[in-house]
Amino acid sequence: MNTFIALDVGGTSIKTSVITPNGTLLTPGITHYPSLAKEDKETLLNHFTHIILDKIKEAPYPIHVIGIGMAFPGPFDYEKGIPLMQNINKYDSLYGIFLGKEILLRLRENKLFNEVASPNCKIKFENDASLYALGETVLNQALMQGKVLCLCIGTGLGSAFLEDGKLITNHPNVPLNGWVYDTPFLDSIIDDYISARGILKLHESLHHVLVNDVKSIYDLALEGCESSLKTFHIFGARFAQAITCFLQTFQPNTLVLGGQIAKSFPLFKESFLNQLQKVAPDLTVTLSLDSSLSTLVGVTRLFE
Repeated sequence: MNTFIALDVGGTSIKTSVITPNGTLLTPGITHYPSLAKEDKETLLNHFTHIILDKIKEAPYPIHVIGIGMAFPGPFDYEKGIPLMQNINKYDSLYGIFLGKEILLRLRENKLFNEVASPNCKIKFENDASLYALGETVLNQALMQGKVLCLCIGTGLGSAFLEDGKLITNHPNVPLNGWVYDTPFLDSIIDDYISARGILKLHESLHHVLVNDVKSIYDLALEGCESSLKTFHIFGARFAQAITCFLQTFQPNTLVLGGQIAKSFPLFKESFLNQLQKVAPDLTVTLSLDSSLSTLVGVTRLFE
């Protein structure tokens, strides 16, 4: 059976699975590995190689690997497969190398890989938010039509713009690369407000209470805590304000929300939608069922 091996490479963990061309997970569930992001180059290259070989061994029956896709945070030259991260305490040791070539060299030294991999097997890279958006189109074919803005809210704000299922990265109505995170907003940039740390800072400024994680605020809100509910209410309105300019310029038909923070959508839904109604009354808002799955499934579209 033809398959892809997909890796979502994050700062703390690497999620991976074996994916069929139609977007089905061949191995049970998604496997998590530590990222080892602060380690030296050789350790990281061997780590990636080990993960890929692990997934081949876990496949329930013989597979034919026709491609390997890796979601990677930026900065990164995705077309050439060159990491460009420096001084951000993750994957610094990979700076400037041809990552795909280095991993493939190590894989080709392994007998098992050569037995199951196509002679033309390549490693391709894409931004994690872009693969998340492409994966959403695999899981929801309706997103293959019209304009779609995909946002993934977690430690930061990932974004991707789609038109008829294709990534829009270079257009006057879209920020460069489709990345909204560094767009000026209030006293800083959007990423500082529409993110986990943005919620924590908002909660502290409103209530003069320092909380270490958003889940604590979320749990209290579910119990009816007024201060926590207020934090999410204001966050929802602020979130809508932050993306208003993109809704006006790009004019998407659909907005897809994913990521850890999107799981708390019921708590900020009302203020968010009320604010959106003022600028984009016809916009359809949908929630991603599983952002991690979407990112891995998106790999299949890299090889179309």
